Amino acid sequence: MKYIIEAFDRETEQLAYEIALPDGCDPQLAAIMGWTAPQRGDEGYNLTSEQVAAIEVLANRTIHEHDHILQLTCNID
Repeated sequence: MKYIIEAFDRETEQLAYEIALPDGCDPQLAAIMGWTAPQRGDEGYNLTSEQVAAIEVLANRTIHEHDHILQLTCNID
């Protein structure tokens, strides 16, 4: 599975940028997101501040910006 953070401008709702998360992070993301079943590859999730903070550690970079709506997408490789 490929996971991507999508950041949308709060005013225009246009996609501002994307961040691909590291390969093989499925178990860590499942814990962060509270998933109890495997992802199908067509899901999208709005992220809470707590989830963003945990994903920032996983991705080893700062991604939370207050002027963007952040979503996590699950995509089949």
